[in-house]
Parts: sequence; C-alpha cells; structure tokens
Amino acid sequence: MPESIFATEPQLRLIAFLGVLVAMALWELAAPRRRQEIPRVIRWTNNLGLVMIDTILLRLSFPILAVGLAVIAQERGWGLFNIIEMPRWVAVLVSIVLLDLVIYLQHVMFHAVPALWRLHRMHHADLEFDVTTGLRFHPVEIIMSMGIKLAVVMALGVNLHSKLTQARLEEWMVSDLSALDLLVIQIDGLHMDDNLLMLGAV
Repeated sequence: MPESIFATEPQLRLIAFLGVLVAMALWELAAPRRRQEIPRVIRWTNNLGLVMIDTILLRLSFPILAVGLAVIAQERGWGLFNIIEMPRWVAVLVSIVLLDLVIYLQHVMFHAVPALWRLHRMHHADLEFDVTTGLRFHPVEIIMSMGIKLAVVMALGVNLHSKLTQARLEEWMVSDLSALDLLVIQIDGLHMDDNLLMLGAV
C-alpha cells in the first residue's frame, strides 16, 4: 500500500487541492461575504500563477517532498515514532498535533523576525481577501517552509497515515478558512494584521 500511495501522491494531492479550491471558489461566488473591488480574474490569475511558480520551484528544489519522505522514514525506521513502540492511533494523533505546532511556531517566526516578515508579508499584501489569499506565498518562504517540514517529518518518523491526514487537513484549512473569513487578530509588537491561523504541513 505505501508504494501505491507514494506513486500516486502528487496526483492525489492535486485532486484534493483542486477539489477543495473549486468548491470554496464556487461557494464564494454563490454567497460572497463582501464586495470585491478588484476583478477576481486579475487577482486569481496573479495568486494562482504564484502557486504554480511555488509548486515548480518546490519540485525542482527537493527531490522528495513530505509524504515521500514519510514513506522512506517508515520503511527505513528513521525518526522517533519508528523507534518508540506505541499504538498507531496515538502516533497519528501525536504526529498531527506536533506537525501543527511546528507550523504554528514557524508562522509566528515569520511574523516576528523582520527578515522573514519581509518574505511573509507578500501573503498579507493581497488587496482583497478570498480563497486565493491563503495560497499567496513568496517562493523563498515556500522553500524554507518545506525544508522545515521535511526536517520535522524525518525527525519524528511521522506515520504515513498521519502525514496523509495532515495533508488533507492542510488543504481543507487553507481553502476553507479563507473562504469563511475567519480572522485571528495577531499583535506581535511589530505590526497588527488580520491573519489566518494556518494549520498543517506538507
């Protein structure tokens, strides 16, 4: 089973990502929460074009991404959860919580460190707020984020099932929270901004 998942992982991720994105975009079109001043075609073209650039750079920069590394770690016994005996459901639960915690701390770091904020503010500089805002990230931030995620996946020896669950959660959180307009107001001493609490890895 892991081999078949590993072989089809890019296609599964793309289908899940596009499915959630299209569903949320249609929801926004059918029941908008606010009036858009800038035509969607301009913003969506820019934001989705940036997603394509980020995706291409990730594939060129890393020979393997998080799900593939989770498979290899599981097969070779790398990482904490491949050394410590525990029920699978506990490993899955702990993996999801720890991965979300790392991504949250990464997000805080990108707000608190001025050099990293200069990269991350591209996400906050969107002139409108909709489903594509949650996808708008600087390519250097995406590469750094993937490096952090890969390091954590290997150190933990994340169970493949938890990594797939995590990927599904991330796709849902990124698109769904943007579409529903849920805001977390963060005041970190450097600035105040409306921001999504981005949970998930991959």
